[in-house]
Amino acid sequence: MVGINYWPEPIGIAPYTTAMAEYLAEQGAKVTVLTGVPHYPEWRIADSHRGKFSTRERRHGVDVLRLRHLVPQKMTALRRAAYEASFLAHAAIRGLGMRPDMVLASTPALGGALAAATVAKRVGAPLTIVVQDLMALATAQTGIKGGGRVTGATARLEGTALRAATTVAVVSEGFIPAVAAYGVAAERITVLRNWAHITPTQMTRDEARSRLGWPVDQFLAVYTGNMGLKQDLGNIVEAARLLASRSRVRTVLIGDGSQRGALETQAHGLWNVRFAGLIDEPLYPVVLAAADVLVHNERPTMGEMSLPSKLTSYLAAGRPILAAVAEGGASQRELFGTGGAAVTVPPGEPARFAAALSALSEDPARRRAMSLAGAAYAAQNLTREGSLSALVRLLLTQEA
Repeated sequence: MVGINYWPEPIGIAPYTTAMAEYLAEQGAKVTVLTGVPHYPEWRIADSHRGKFSTRERRHGVDVLRLRHLVPQKMTALRRAAYEASFLAHAAIRGLGMRPDMVLASTPALGGALAAATVAKRVGAPLTIVVQDLMALATAQTGIKGGGRVTGATARLEGTALRAATTVAVVSEGFIPAVAAYGVAAERITVLRNWAHITPTQMTRDEARSRLGWPVDQFLAVYTGNMGLKQDLGNIVEAARLLASRSRVRTVLIGDGSQRGALETQAHGLWNVRFAGLIDEPLYPVVLAAADVLVHNERPTMGEMSLPSKLTSYLAAGRPILAAVAEGGASQRELFGTGGAAVTVPPGEPARFAAALSALSEDPARRRAMSLAGAAYAAQNLTREGSLSALVRLLLTQEA
C-alpha cells in the first residue's frame, strides 16, 4: 500500500488507509505500507519523527515504512508540488525487500499514486487506486495560491497514474465522470464507499454535554475536522455574525489546519463562536452526540473533487446535518441519497446558511426526523465490515 497519510493522523484519509491495511492483514495478507511522516492536519512534522530520514515499525500486523518528505507550513501550489514530489522521489526509489502480488494506492496524494504506479510497473503487479479526492480539481477549486498555473500539469500526472491502474475505485459515483475523462475505461472504474469509522455513543445529547462540560441550555451547531482552504469556514463565521443579534444559536469549530489562525481573527468579538482543538478519538462520538446540528462547508468552486470523510461520521452519529456544498457535487449527491438526513444550501452565501441554521433551531420535529434518517442510512450503507469486505472482493479479482 502507498499513501502519504496514515496512523496516527486522526482525521482525513489516514483512518481509512490505516483500516484498509490492518483489515487486509487480519485476513491473512502480508501488508507493507509506504507512507509519510505524521503531519496532518497541523502541517507540522510530529516531534517523534523529526530528523529521521525513514523509520520502520510493525503495528497491528502491518509493516509500516515511513519516508521523510517536505512538509510546507504555508501552502502554495509550488510548495504542494514539492511536498508531492519529495514523497514520490523517496517512495519510488525505496527498496521493498519483497515482490508484492498487488499494489494499492490511496489518493489524494498525487505523489503516492505515481509512486504506486512506479512500483507496480517495476514488479509487474496489478495496481488498484482508491480515489478519495482528485488532485487536479483540488488545485483548480480550492483557491490555493498559484493553483491555476499548475492545474494542467497536475491533471497530466494524475491521468498518467489513473490510466496505469488495473482498477480505479472511487468513493462516490460523483467522481466517475472526472475519472472517465482521464481516459480510464468504464469497466475499470468501480465504487468503493467509505465507512463510518466511529462507533456512536449511546449517550443522550444532555449526557454527552455533561461529559464534555458543555451547557445543556444552548443550541449548538458543531463543525469538526480540518480548517483549510477548501473548507472555507469563513462562511460559517459570517453566518454566525448574522445570527449574533437575533438567534440563540452558538457555533463551535473543532479541529485544526492552515486557516485556523485567520478564522480566529475573523471571529474575534463574536460571542456566539468558539474554537476547540482536535478531539481524541474515544471522545469524538461524544462530541458529535452533543451537537444539535452538525455543520459542513465547502468553497463555492468545489464540485466533484472531494467527498469529506467527516460526513460518514456525521451520519453514523445520527445528528441533523447542515451542509453548504456545490450543486451536483459529490457531497450534495451523497447527502441527497440519505433519505432526508441533511439540509443543503449553496456555498459562499452566509445569509442562506444562517437562515437554514435558524430554521432548524426552531424545528425540533424536523431535527428528530433527520437524525433517524442519518442513523438508518449509515447502518445500511456505511459499515466498516461491508466496505472492507468489498475491498477484499475487489482485490481478489485482480490478476498478477
